[in-house]
Amino acid sequence: MDKLSMNKSLFDKTIHLLERSLDLNTFRHKVLSGNVANVETPNYAAKDISFQRALERSLQQTIGVSLQKTHPDHLAEDLNTELEMISKDGINIDEEMAKLAENNLMFQAGVQALLKKLEALKVTIIEGGK
Repeated sequence: MDKLSMNKSLFDKTIHLLERSLDLNTFRHKVLSGNVANVETPNYAAKDISFQRALERSLQQTIGVSLQKTHPDHLAEDLNTELEMISKDGINIDEEMAKLAENNLMFQAGVQALLKKLEALKVTIIEGGK
C-alpha cells in the first residue's frame, strides 16, 4: 500500500467533514462577533451565513483535495469568497448572542466528534501493533 492510499484510508470523509464544519463555525463566529461589535453603529446591516449551504458547497469543491494553511488561524480562501452572506437591517443583540451561543455549541460538538474519531484511530493503531 503506497503512502497516499494509506493516508486516505486513515483520514476518511468523516474527519474531512468535521474539519470543514469547524472551519465554517469559526468563520461564522467571526461574522456574528462583528455584528455584536457594531451593535451601536448606525445603519449597520447584520450579517450571517447559511451554515448548511456553505458546508455543502465547501465539501463539493474540496472533496479529495487537501487544504494547506500557512498559519493555523487562517481559513481556506474559498470560505471568504464563496459564502452567500445574509444581511438584514439593524442588529438585535439578544438574537446575535443566541446565534453565537448556538454556533459555539455546534463548534464544541464538532470538536468532541473529532476527538472521538481520533481516539478510535489511536485505539486501532495501538491494538494493531500488538
